[in-house]
Amino acid sequence: MRDVPRIAACLLSLVAAAAPAVALDEDDYYLSLPSGPQGGGIYRLDSDTLLLEPFAVGLGIPFYGVWSVDGSLYIPDRALGAVFKISDTGVITPFAAGGLLSTPVTIAESPSGQLAVSDIFQETVVLLDAQGNQTLLHDAVTSGGLIAGPGGLGYGPDGTLYVSNNTNDTVAGIDTGGQAFLASDGGGLLNQPGGLAVDGSGNLFIASYNSNLIVRIRLATGEAEVFCDDPFMVRPNDVKLSHLGGLLVTTRNSSLVHIDALGQLSVISQDTSTGEWDGVAVPNDHPPCTGRFIPYGAGLAGSAGITPELGGIFSPCIGAGTAIEVRGVLGGTTGSLAWGIGPGSVPFKQGQLLVDVTQAWALIPLVFPGVGAGAGRIVVPFELPDEPLFVGISLYLQVLAVDPGAPAGVSMSNGLQELIGN
Repeated sequence: MRDVPRIAACLLSLVAAAAPAVALDEDDYYLSLPSGPQGGGIYRLDSDTLLLEPFAVGLGIPFYGVWSVDGSLYIPDRALGAVFKISDTGVITPFAAGGLLSTPVTIAESPSGQLAVSDIFQETVVLLDAQGNQTLLHDAVTSGGLIAGPGGLGYGPDGTLYVSNNTNDTVAGIDTGGQAFLASDGGGLLNQPGGLAVDGSGNLFIASYNSNLIVRIRLATGEAEVFCDDPFMVRPNDVKLSHLGGLLVTTRNSSLVHIDALGQLSVISQDTSTGEWDGVAVPNDHPPCTGRFIPYGAGLAGSAGITPELGGIFSPCIGAGTAIEVRGVLGGTTGSLAWGIGPGSVPFKQGQLLVDVTQAWALIPLVFPGVGAGAGRIVVPFELPDEPLFVGISLYLQVLAVDPGAPAGVSMSNGLQELIGN
């Protein structure tokens, strides 16, 4: 077996003198490049100038890392078989190697600060303590086959860990009690899935590397759908939630892109002379936004017995882009979004009005495209003001739509609490 710690230590001693000290910028993009201008390492992409410069070089194949709440960048290196801890000035220290790790590819941090790392060929998901000591969370055997070539990792707000299975094209979950379960079979849309991210609205976004897609999975049902299939995006790699809203995605065609709540892609930077861009981590993106879209109450079915659904995309956070989504409405009809500062439960049109209309409230008119029962769907993007006083405030939302197939001519969605976070 390779003496990984000794190899890593020797390699780092060779590059330590050459590695420049670069001051940390909380908004800059820290990219994992196996073939960067100075070899494998972490390169900083300045968020203002978009200039690329070495931050911590001398690694092998650095993959999907995370900026921890302790101020360090943790990076798995699948070539050296180790996890490295990188300071905010770019100083590299071996953190964990050997044992349950031989080809680590992703490291993620839980809401409580717990680090987890996936090893794609050992088929392990391993917990690391503050000293880098390893504890097996699950492998292919203990999970009953639910862990299969684990690649991307991401924690949900409730502490559930989600795992993309690179070899069987599924997503597994591990709850806070350590129980593994199938989160989604991918609906036939996943082909060698990689990085993933979980928002505060019950959505998981995952890169399908071999089909050039970002796939959205609704965690409540496991339902999968294409979220972005822009032709520019060749072999998407890592996926991270941005503190400004939307997704950050690295690609094989040497690019970092942003994807908004409508699934629209914009290119942040591309440099084809630097090889594949594997991972991305932004200090300000972690810990993620504390905002949540939380469904409550029951709606009222309309035509064909289909009940409209109201949900969110991304997390409602001050200064960030997010969206609400309505689906299952009669196509071609009109309606309104009711909002207020409190929840309600008042009989209305044989359903329940779930917004309190005795306090401040309003109606926003909506038009639903599509044709036929349940075919109406609309996504309404918006950006919350960057005002700290809004943090912790909740708004309550419900959609009412004209529908002759409803008992009293109006179908209604569930309620949706919009808890604003930071």
